[in-house]
Amino acid sequence: MIQLQLSDRTEQRLKQVMLLHIDKDNFFNKMIDYQISELKLGLYNIEKDLKQFEIKHNMDSKLFYKKFETGKIGDEDDYMIWSGIYEMFLRDKQKLEKLQW
Repeated sequence: MIQLQLSDRTEQRLKQVMLLHIDKDNFFNKMIDYQISELKLGLYNIEKDLKQFEIKHNMDSKLFYKKFETGKIGDEDDYMIWSGIYEMFLRDKQKLEKLQW
């Protein structure tokens, strides 16, 4: 059983939504599918951004990040941005993997 701590207003709104849906399981599966779809779209866009850095610096993002994390590459603004985007990629990829099991 899932226990949520919601504000009174959110709880009331959720109850109203649930009253509209007879098949609760289907409703939540659709909500999860939507989250998966949004994560995939976000990852697609992040990968496009990473590709631009990879072309610009002639280096794979995974290799770059390893060098960046170990201090084998500088901390110029471009690298800071690239590392931040790569961290978002890793975070969202992990979220997606958890939802797709």
